[in-house]
Amino acid sequence: MLYWLIKFINNYRQYVILALLILFSLFLLTLNDSNRITNLRKLSFVVYGLIDYLKSPLDDFFYYKKENERLRRENTELTKELLELKKYDIERDELYNLLNFKKTNSASFITSRIVLKSVDVVGTKFVLDKGAEDGVHVNSIVLTPSGLVGYVSDLSDHYSIVHSIANYNVRISVINQRTGAIGILSWDGEKFKVYNVNKSSDVKEGDIFTTSQFSSQFPSGIPVLKVTSAFRETELLFYDITGTPTSDLVRINYCIIMKPNQFNEKINFTFEK
Repeated sequence: MLYWLIKFINNYRQYVILALLILFSLFLLTLNDSNRITNLRKLSFVVYGLIDYLKSPLDDFFYYKKENERLRRENTELTKELLELKKYDIERDELYNLLNFKKTNSASFITSRIVLKSVDVVGTKFVLDKGAEDGVHVNSIVLTPSGLVGYVSDLSDHYSIVHSIANYNVRISVINQRTGAIGILSWDGEKFKVYNVNKSSDVKEGDIFTTSQFSSQFPSGIPVLKVTSAFRETELLFYDITGTPTSDLVRINYCIIMKPNQFNEKINFTFEK
């Protein structure tokens, strides 16, 4: 340390001497009580105060600007963490519902995670992390504890492609769980609708449509749609029925694959009534 100090003084001795002389001069000025020196001191204090007064708003501006930027970054990070926590909260609830579903049903199912969701002009497709080596077959039915999701259209050893019910090419024979009114469910690209329900039937908002015994692709009794509106058009013979799927196709992360030999098993579903 001492060696470094000596070397510094030796290299910059002119500046060191100048700084010492300036400090010594200022010290002598403080000892001088003449009127000129006194007035100079007062003037220097006034100028310093004025400069400090003018500089203070600028300091505050740049300080708060930096503080706002820091808070904005923190807010962005906290928002990301909150979204992650909400995602995990949804997945926790899903897994809890799947566990209860398995406990209340004697049939065996294959539990799978959705690794990819794809939307094209035809409809919504899912890619699952279970395939042929896990016992999945083409046309296997895919469910959640709330109801129908779709069917397996293609698969490899370890993955499956699912055509969801949100698909132009899917037509499902459904029956009103409360009144027995039968119709055909399909997706028109924006909404789920039930067609061919005679307006003499009894259909109300909140009714649940399940797969019927006339469905050639899906086992009967699987909840599919909750009615959100049902109008009797005076000029038409049939209801205008729209609804939402009992399985939330947008938010689901996990689902259940039914084995073909389980189609005749009685299944207890849980959905919001």
